[in-house]
Amino acid sequence: MLIVDWDHLMSAPGDDQRYAMLHDAGLSVDDDEDAGPDRSPSVGPRWFWPSPPAVGWFGKFDFGNVGFSNKDHFWAGERWEEIRAFVAPDVRSAADRFIDPLFWGGLEYMADQDTEDAAAHESVVLPDAPSDHLLWCPPAAISSLRLLWDCVDAELASIRQPFDQYARIGLGRMNDFDAFARLLRGWGDVIGQAQQRGWGAVGLRC
Repeated sequence: MLIVDWDHLMSAPGDDQRYAMLHDAGLSVDDDEDAGPDRSPSVGPRWFWPSPPAVGWFGKFDFGNVGFSNKDHFWAGERWEEIRAFVAPDVRSAADRFIDPLFWGGLEYMADQDTEDAAAHESVVLPDAPSDHLLWCPPAAISSLRLLWDCVDAELASIRQPFDQYARIGLGRMNDFDAFARLLRGWGDVIGQAQQRGWGAVGLRC
């Protein structure tokens, strides 16, 4: 996952050139740089930034041992499907709209509110990602996602009880609330770091 200076990225003349820029950027900061024959890679989330004299137009986020796999995101989606009906409407609305454009990919219930009292949140619709990309999130969408994340982050602890009671743990991955929350906080960190800089976010296929 990369956050990028959008103007710098879009200065490339076409998709192929932009992909090459992003691919080279991702490889230029090694997420296994601390690993060695007698040392395991970090299991926590980490940021990697280009070292001078490289141009500082991007940052690379490693989710660590929670979220590094698409399977984690899939099972986090399954857990959310299982518990969302038991989450307070305003938190549910914000969480739906935060997670859907990032990795849920079109929730069927996103078209309307669940109840009349649910908080009204602007839905975030991302442009189609170019080929070989998993996410294509311009700065304008980042700003909206940051507002949604602030709502979710403030009430994240309130999701623990529904998760512990209604999630079908033991089936697949993402079987405890702390792992589920770490994945969401990782996305919150990505969005927050991008928003502070006025940048966008891009996910590349491995």
